[in-house]
Amino acid sequence: MLTNKKGFSLVELMLSLLLGSVLLAMIIGLYVSAVSSGSKSLKYSRLRTDLQSIMSIMETDIRRAGYGGRDFLVGSGGTKTVDSQNSGTLNCIVYSYNHNAAATITDTNRMGFRFVAAENKIQFGYAVDPLATNCYSKGNWTSLSDNQFIKITSLNFVESVVSSATASIRSVKIHLSGELVADGSYKHAINTRVQVRNIEISL
Repeated sequence: MLTNKKGFSLVELMLSLLLGSVLLAMIIGLYVSAVSSGSKSLKYSRLRTDLQSIMSIMETDIRRAGYGGRDFLVGSGGTKTVDSQNSGTLNCIVYSYNHNAAATITDTNRMGFRFVAAENKIQFGYAVDPLATNCYSKGNWTSLSDNQFIKITSLNFVESVVSSATASIRSVKIHLSGELVADGSYKHAINTRVQVRNIEISL
């Protein structure tokens, strides 16, 4: 004896396809959103890491300023161990220390960091002028930041001195900020203060 077997109607099939398509679209949307969010998080993480690495390099080197013999002690004018400039787009610090056992200060002992606003990057230099006002006209400079990925938006160096009757302690406050080139809404800023090595003795 034959029995009739009922299948799905056309309406039921169409409804199933519609619901399946909506569900698939939601899953794909969630996946794309998760991938996009993960990618942005990685980029922001790299932004923070790169800025922190640059700051660490500057901190470590500036902290050594003044290390060495008598010629490397803090002075004034052209003999200053640390000198900075913050004026509009001219943001630079120059310093010297005895990193190669030199008895006197030579060009290789004079170093600096500067912000190149036109290219949104930070550079390290050696054989620089002892005065920060001249750091854009002299020295051998190389980039520390990748301006294809990070846009450096500001770099400032502010010197301060705490003095007593017999000695003075010099420090430098550093401010660094940047953002992603691909997405300017991702920004990060770091502030720190560095004490230079030598205490200035009042004679």
